[in-house]
Amino acid sequence: MFVVAIVELATSIEAEAAALAADLGSTAYEQRLHLAAGLPAVVLTTADPVQARALLRSLRGRGHGALAIDAAAVVSSGDMVPLRRGRIEPGCLVAEDPVAPGAAGEPGAAVERLPFDDILALIRASHRQRVASKVDVKERKFAAGSAVLTGGLVLSKTVTREETRVSDERSEVLYLFRKSGDRPWLLRERSASYGWLGGAMAPSSIQNFTATVALLGQRAPGAFYDERLTGPRRPIPFSGNGAPSPDPTADLLAHLLALWASKSSASGSGAVATR
Repeated sequence: MFVVAIVELATSIEAEAAALAADLGSTAYEQRLHLAAGLPAVVLTTADPVQARALLRSLRGRGHGALAIDAAAVVSSGDMVPLRRGRIEPGCLVAEDPVAPGAAGEPGAAVERLPFDDILALIRASHRQRVASKVDVKERKFAAGSAVLTGGLVLSKTVTREETRVSDERSEVLYLFRKSGDRPWLLRERSASYGWLGGAMAPSSIQNFTATVALLGQRAPGAFYDERLTGPRRPIPFSGNGAPSPDPTADLLAHLLALWASKSSASGSGAVATR
C-alpha cells in the first residue's frame, strides 16, 4: 500500500480541499475533514504506485510539503527497540533488555546503544486503542416460582450475566528515530523504569516521562521535535506490518514526520520543531 500525505500546507484548507476533490474525484467537504484534523494529513492510500506519484506531483505543484511512501517501510512500534530499563553513558543512551538468566546490568542482558548525535527526531505521541473487557453483572429479577413456593416471602432472585464493555485507553509514547536509519526506539510512559533519571525521579510516570523527553532534548539539541500527535486525530485504515501495534495510525504519522525531518535536513531547509 502506498500512502500520500501533506506535511506542510502552502494554501488555506478550503483551497486545497477543493483542489484535492478535483484530483481524487471526491467532495471538498470530505477532503476538508481530512485536512482539518491536522498535519500530517494522509490524503490517499492506494495499491497503485502510479496514482500515488501523480497525486504527489499535483500536491508539490501547488507548493505543499508532501510525501509519498510505501507503507511496508513503516516500522511497527511493536518492532522498535523498547526503552524500558537503561542508563545514560557519555554520548549515548543505553537500553537494557534482561533475558534469562541475566538481569539488567548483569551478564545475560541484551544491551543496545543509541548515540545522541544519531537521533534524528523525537516524536511525542499518544497511543489510543479500544479495549474490550468482559464483566459479570448481577441484577435482581422477579421470580414468580419462588414467590409461590415461599408464600410471597421471596419475590426475586439474583441473575448473573456476562457483559462486554468497551473503553478508550490513551498512553504517552516517545518515538526516537535515527539518522543512520537503524531501528527506531520507543519509550512508553507506563512501562519504563526511569532509572536513568537517578535522584531526579518523580513519584508519577507522567512526570518521569516528561522529564525524560526534556533530558533527551538537551542531549540531542539538533534533533527535530514534534508533539502534534498527542492531540486528537482521525484513524487511518492502516494495519501496519510486523509485530502488533496498539496504534498503527500513530506509527504511520510518526514515520511521516521523521521522514519529513530527514528530507528537510538533507535539503538544508531545516525542519520546523514545535519544542
